[in-house]
Amino acid sequence: MAPPGLNINLAWYGAITARRSRRRFSPRVISASDLAALQAFCDRCRPDSGVRVAMRQGHPEVYTGALQRIGGAYGRVEGAPWTAAFVGPDGAENDIGYVGEAFVLEATRLGLGTCWIAGSFDRSLAESLVSLREGERVHAITPVGHPLERKAFVERVMSGAVRSAARRQIEEIAPTLKRGLGPAHDAWPAWAITAVEAARLAPSGGNKQPWRFRLDSDALVLSGAEKAYWTAPIDFGIAMLHAELGAAYEGVRGVWQSLPEPDVARFVPGEAGAHRRQTTGR
Repeated sequence: MAPPGLNINLAWYGAITARRSRRRFSPRVISASDLAALQAFCDRCRPDSGVRVAMRQGHPEVYTGALQRIGGAYGRVEGAPWTAAFVGPDGAENDIGYVGEAFVLEATRLGLGTCWIAGSFDRSLAESLVSLREGERVHAITPVGHPLERKAFVERVMSGAVRSAARRQIEEIAPTLKRGLGPAHDAWPAWAITAVEAARLAPSGGNKQPWRFRLDSDALVLSGAEKAYWTAPIDFGIAMLHAELGAAYEGVRGVWQSLPEPDVARFVPGEAGAHRRQTTGR
C-alpha cells in the first residue's frame, strides 16, 4: 500500500509509458488548475518517514549541469518555470524514490515534463529554497513545465550516449521468469508479470536499472543488482511504485515489506489496509 496520505492513482499507470526525461522547457505558463493539482499532491503526501515534496517557482540557477568539460550542457536545465525538491532524512531514500516518482507521474498525467536530477544541482541553493527542518536534506530535484516539442541537439546527443530510451529485457531484471514455455514454466501470476514490466520502464541513474525481481511463494521480491551506485536506493523506490502500479492495474493491492540486504523489499498481495512499509529484518 502507499504511505499514509498517498493513495495510488491508477492514472499514473497510464503515465508510465508517456513519461520522458526533459530538460528544455517552453515559456508556456502552467495553468492554475495544474499547479493546484500538484500543490494538492504535495500538501496531502506526508508519509511517516518524513519525506515531502516542495515546489518552488523560478531559480533556474539551481541546475548546474553535468560534464563540465563541454560547458555543462547536458543536465543544465533551461527554461523550467518550477522546481520540485524531494526532501527527507537520510535513510528514507526508498520513500524519496517512491513519493518523488508519484509526483513525476502526476505531473506527466497533467501533460507536464520532468527529469529526475540527483547529482547535477546546487545542493546548498536547493536546501535554502525549501527551508529545511532538522534532520532533512534535499535528495533530488526535478524541473516542472511544458517541455519543448523537440530536444536540443546536445540533449539528443547526450541522451543517446547514456541510452536514455533503452531498457533491459524483462528476463534480465527477472531472471527466473520464463514465458512461453508451457504451464510448467509459466508459474508467475499475471499481476507479477505486469508489475515487473512496469518496473522495467522506471527511470534510474544512467538508466542502469539496478533492480532485480524474483517470485517467492506469493510475494514479488525486489533486490539490488550486483553493481549498484549511490542513487540506487532512490531508484529502488521508483521501481517499487511502478511495480505496485502494475499490480494494481491487474486488480491486486498489497503491502511492501522491507528486507535485509542484498534484498530490498517484497510486495505481498492481499494486504488491503496495511501500511506500505513494514520492517522485517532491519
